[in-house]
Amino acid sequence: MNGPRTWYDVWQRKGERFVASGRVVPGRVELAALSGYDSRTSALDLGEFDRQRDHIVTSLRIGATDTVYEVGCGAGALLHALEPRCAGVGGSDYAPALVDVARRVLDSGDVEVLEASDVNPRPRYDVVVSNGVFLYFPDAEYARDVVALMAAKARRAVGVFDVNDLARREEHQRARRAAYGVQEAVGGLRQLYLDRAFFTALAADLGLRCVIRDSVMTGSVNGRYRYNVVMSRRGGSSRT
Repeated sequence: MNGPRTWYDVWQRKGERFVASGRVVPGRVELAALSGYDSRTSALDLGEFDRQRDHIVTSLRIGATDTVYEVGCGAGALLHALEPRCAGVGGSDYAPALVDVARRVLDSGDVEVLEASDVNPRPRYDVVVSNGVFLYFPDAEYARDVVALMAAKARRAVGVFDVNDLARREEHQRARRAAYGVQEAVGGLRQLYLDRAFFTALAADLGLRCVIRDSVMTGSVNGRYRYNVVMSRRGGSSRT
């Protein structure tokens, strides 16, 4: 059988394998694996996963009264970790099998199968986040449209975490070749790289404040070549 031809195939198969296992609810390790943290360039322990969660909470100032929506929520690993810390969560993902898992682990009635570009600006949430998803988008124009939707849906702040840094693309590709070999570099699925200026310009167009910092996921090869973006309403309280 041929390997996956698209990123959709990769993520849908992950969910299908879990559903086929007969397990009803995944544990923390399984949720992390379903979120992609089991690859050779992303292999993280749960401590690193928690570090990312805490960074997202701090960067976006997520508090007990906030609602949080995730674009590309996958199996719900991040939202499951955020749920005890906020007033409510919702999310969407394009892989039905992963959404099936997310619905099992989240106490939310707002978990849908949707492409990122089809997310509805209503209902609004205080914070709208995307974690490690933009690298799977087809191009910058698609990414631009998704950020605009996220901004329309967010009352207070938008967070886009783990974006491939265009300025470090060649370094990242060398690291991936070292981890996967030449075959992956030649025949592997494409990832999107975006310049930091892309987000600063877009935030200005949307009338939002923008802060960009390097990824905190230093325990992974990928994380060393990525950055995080926080956009907030002027006068808002989000920080990094």
